[in-house]
Amino acid sequence: MDLLDQLKSNKGTISSALGKELAKKVLKGDKSILEQAIDFVSYDLDNQKSKGIRAGAAKILEKVAEKQPDLIATQLDKLKPALTVKEPQTRWMLMQVFGYCAKLNPKESESIIDYAEQYLTENAGVCLSGAVHLYLGRIGATSDKTADKVVPILDDALKTASENEIDWILEGFLHIADRVNSDSKELIKRNAELHLDSKKKATQNRAKKILKKIE
Repeated sequence: MDLLDQLKSNKGTISSALGKELAKKVLKGDKSILEQAIDFVSYDLDNQKSKGIRAGAAKILEKVAEKQPDLIATQLDKLKPALTVKEPQTRWMLMQVFGYCAKLNPKESESIIDYAEQYLTENAGVCLSGAVHLYLGRIGATSDKTADKVVPILDDALKTASENEIDWILEGFLHIADRVNSDSKELIKRNAELHLDSKKKATQNRAKKILKKIE
């Protein structure tokens, strides 16, 4: 069965499991799967019935980028059409891909920041917003200039964040805490201090890590 047929016949959590399994094959050397996934992430863009195919392909790319971003970093421009699809699943996994590849291809990774800001206005769930927050942190870590650019975006997100989004925003701040100018550093510090008494231990720990990194 070729890749397209496999993606067509899998949905939901099964599709995610399939994507992970296929990503393992890519990491073991099967580059043909990767090439097809790059094509299929933009498959039939305007057809919602094809979202499972796109999301399955995006899962392959996400898991490959997490482990070996160099396999994808030079081809990020081919993924951009898929950033316009309606389903959040495909978009949040692509946000992860662009974030994982940020150090290797900072220019191309930063070029989609407008999409990231747009996604944060959608209220499409913590998976998408959290992926955006992590993406912002990762691209911000590539340069001082970019770090200062993403600070106000993360700060605005924190002002209206749900409890489940706070950790991802703080994680974004953690990536850039040592790269920003003095004003941005003070802003990040204040935000971290506000969450030192959070009822969630994970949130407290992230806040402490930020303050330690700044000091």
